[in-house]
Amino acid sequence: MKISIIGGSGFVGRYLKEKLKKNFNIKLINIRKMNIENLDEADIKKIFSSNIIINCAASLNPKNDNDLFLNEEFLNHLSKLNIKLKRVIIHLSSINVLIKDRLDKYSISKKNSEKLCRRRKNIIILRLPLIISKKNNIMQNEGNLSSIYNYLEKIKLPIYPMLYPGHLYQPLEIDQLKKKILEIIKLKKKSGIINLKGKKKLNLWEIFSEIAKIKKKKVLKIHSSNIYNFLPKFIKLLIKKQNNFLQQLASIDHTKY
Repeated sequence: MKISIIGGSGFVGRYLKEKLKKNFNIKLINIRKMNIENLDEADIKKIFSSNIIINCAASLNPKNDNDLFLNEEFLNHLSKLNIKLKRVIIHLSSINVLIKDRLDKYSISKKNSEKLCRRRKNIIILRLPLIISKKNNIMQNEGNLSSIYNYLEKIKLPIYPMLYPGHLYQPLEIDQLKKKILEIIKLKKKSGIINLKGKKKLNLWEIFSEIAKIKKKKVLKIHSSNIYNFLPKFIKLLIKKQNNFLQQLASIDHTKY
């Protein structure tokens, strides 16, 4: 069986490529090198020559129209081309689409993408929580966690300030994502929406503290609720629209979904 992985250069795409190539013929699609708003015949043939297409492509911090198109319109464009071809598209979305208080550009673009394609056939939407990788039970400097690692490296202070408790997550180890995709392939599933979650609930502070121990750093708790409760409404709205640590002031519970 042939599988095309769109977005194979990212954290999730690279991992899936390495793990799935043992059982499948994997083709990596670098969508950034294509005109995704108007795919030519060669690009269409390259993408749809596989039985299954896994779309990992996304911009976590969209800054321009191309980034937003990739997050929002590309799946719609791909699924329209697939109406006649009837390949199975596994689209990696985000659990953020269910959270009203997630108003950052990434979350909004993912919400809009699902609205455009939710009722289409031959699309399986996997809504992902925070994805982590572990080696010897230690969280690795990969994916979204790399921003925390970078924070600890860049700030030259004896004690590192960090918001507490921050968002509550149920992180999914990336190996569990691979297992779910293999299960979908084995069961020959062709459509549907699946919300994924890990086994353990962790708030941002717990994740940050675990990484701080690895880096042998000391951290200072800044209670987000004490700050957030006294902010005016328009500032709170601005915080919810941010795609950075400031958003942790809102302390959203992702595990409800």
